[in-house]
Amino acid sequence: MGSSSAKLSAGQGTSVVESTKDAVAEAIKKSSEGISGTPSIAFISCTVSRDVEEVRGEFSKQLDCPISGITSSGGLLAKNGSHGNSVGCLLVKSSNKGSFATSYDAKSGEDAVKGLKDKMKKPQVILMFATPGAEEGIIEKLHEAFPDVPVFGGTAADDALAGEWRVMSKDSSSETGVSLVGVAGDVKVGASMLGPYTATDKKVVATKTEGRRVFEIDGKPAADWALEWIGDDVKEQYEKGGLVLPQTAQSPLGIKQASGEYVTNHLAAFGGEEKFIDFFAPIVQGSELVVMDSGDGPSTGYGSTFEKAYDVALTQGSMAGSSPVAGLLIFCGGMAIAVGDNLDKGLSNEGFVSKIDSLPILGTTCFGEQGQLPEAKTNVQRNLSCGMILLG
Repeated sequence: MGSSSAKLSAGQGTSVVESTKDAVAEAIKKSSEGISGTPSIAFISCTVSRDVEEVRGEFSKQLDCPISGITSSGGLLAKNGSHGNSVGCLLVKSSNKGSFATSYDAKSGEDAVKGLKDKMKKPQVILMFATPGAEEGIIEKLHEAFPDVPVFGGTAADDALAGEWRVMSKDSSSETGVSLVGVAGDVKVGASMLGPYTATDKKVVATKTEGRRVFEIDGKPAADWALEWIGDDVKEQYEKGGLVLPQTAQSPLGIKQASGEYVTNHLAAFGGEEKFIDFFAPIVQGSELVVMDSGDGPSTGYGSTFEKAYDVALTQGSMAGSSPVAGLLIFCGGMAIAVGDNLDKGLSNEGFVSKIDSLPILGTTCFGEQGQLPEAKTNVQRNLSCGMILLG
């Protein structure tokens, strides 16, 4: 940990050049314009249309600093839209040596947490990058090792739920990996994770659950209720089982917390004859599930949500009253599906662009989002959310 407040500089670059080696070089060149000397940390991302290990290897060869990264679904996000088949990085340099600590493991969240604890006993904030299905277990291990420390991050994604997602580090990439970044107290940090929906009066109780699987709702087969809720668009999956991401991306469920806050959740699949339904986040037995309304979010590309994610992050934690130097934008893959071609409209809307101005931001589209609830002060795995992590 630095002995005084760190001075940060940062730069961001994205490239769609066909050659991966050249694309990485271009992204680094653009990013390096914002810093002088060797970066303290590099956040990287790419789409799975690239050879992910080649991307990671090139970043590792061309950068002499710790690396933390995930793959993004469809494209990388910037203030002027989404870029497909892209490679990007955010380079951050601190005037203090101990401002950032990284820990990576190809399989074990527990080992990654232990590795971070060895390097940084008490981070101000932990940034978490994982793979689908592992998130709540990692959050639990982080809570045990770092009680009360806020956790924010995003889950690696691919283009078709085909298991092609990867978490990347300086040394390797893995479809089951976890990368953790501890941010010390000498850095200004503010973060948000928003579910941009309003609750409706349609409420039920998950009466029989196991992890992310719900067997019964209000004492009846969960799939029967879900079919009635969503309609004939999912009838085939109801009968035969299967994924329902596109059909449910505009229909989030909110899990009501004791604090009154909602953790938004994405229905992922039907179980066929067994009539269970699966989600992308855990459902505690006895939870009240509330159908949420996405309003004009999909039609406007969630432009106002991008603005609010930035505004809220600017007021949180040690960032309050300070100016950000760099940012990480986390956006749900399900929301991207729902938005479709309107995503570019949301990212390029004047309100958002004017707020972030020339701020270096790396934006990824994720298959799960992690954040701390402002009121409950608990770290949660959630879906269909948009967040911003600001460093200053």
